[in-house]
Amino acid sequence: MIRANPSSMNGGRFDFSDGGSYCGGWEEGKAHGYGVCTGPNGKGEYSGAWHFGFELLGVYMWPNGSTYEGMWKNGMRHGLGVESKGRWIYRGEWASGFKGKYGVIQSQSSGARYEGMWSSGLQDGYGVETYADGDHSAKFSNVHPSLKGFYKTDMAIKVILV
Repeated sequence: MIRANPSSMNGGRFDFSDGGSYCGGWEEGKAHGYGVCTGPNGKGEYSGAWHFGFELLGVYMWPNGSTYEGMWKNGMRHGLGVESKGRWIYRGEWASGFKGKYGVIQSQSSGARYEGMWSSGLQDGYGVETYADGDHSAKFSNVHPSLKGFYKTDMAIKVILV
């Protein structure tokens, strides 16, 4: 949460002691409306809507080039959003800062992908994984496939029943 003095500001630029800055709207001494905030020494940047000191809807770019574009709640990714991290892109729902409920993560280089349920940032529930050499569909529990599902290869389809 961003809070600044004086509380009478209604917009402008504020420089933090750690080298970061905020430029945008203010209300009641907090970032509000549209604004851009850079992290310490200019590392990392959030650009978008603010609601009384908290990110609401916008784009965050980390120093390593990873990005998140989407909804926020209480300073955490929450709601619909897209994360680009290295060669992976995740599109889906977020809950309290973690991938949650339903989403798709896909490699930009190999085409590998998972589409399905998530909980606390982990694959959890029903989902389909697709690899360059075949498909795998199974019920997942915290990223570990359960024994129920099927695995398809170029040679055959194997069914596993519990």
